[in-house]
Amino acid sequence: MMKRLLTIALSVILFATIFSWISYVPSAQREPDVYYFGFIETFIFVIFYAGPIYFLAGLPLSIYIDKIIERTKRKTKWAKYFIGLGLYSLVGILVGVIFLFIFSQNNFHLKVISFSIYGIVASNIYYHLSLLISKINKK
Repeated sequence: MMKRLLTIALSVILFATIFSWISYVPSAQREPDVYYFGFIETFIFVIFYAGPIYFLAGLPLSIYIDKIIERTKRKTKWAKYFIGLGLYSLVGILVGVIFLFIFSQNNFHLKVISFSIYGIVASNIYYHLSLLISKINKK
């Protein structure tokens, strides 16, 4: 369980960093009289939203996905990797769309793709950090 909590904490930080970096608008490209969030503001904002989602949705879903991967009849590492990649991506899309559905008032259909991509990125960050931490723990 400590491995999962460490993975979640690192995933939230990495996801917030990536999202903040992508969302950042350099000073030279900013329009006058328009407020832009800075890198740190966006980072903190993403931590507050993504953190609970990782803990409340990601933790139980990752346990469930890992059980499915363990029960698979395919024994090769690559087969298990791609099964995990597919399942984590699918769950990421599902959680992203549910998050959008809960918090979006309008234009739901216009944002589905972007929130699906956020979900895929977030879930795959968790999945790959989980694999990395497992590999480090084995050594």
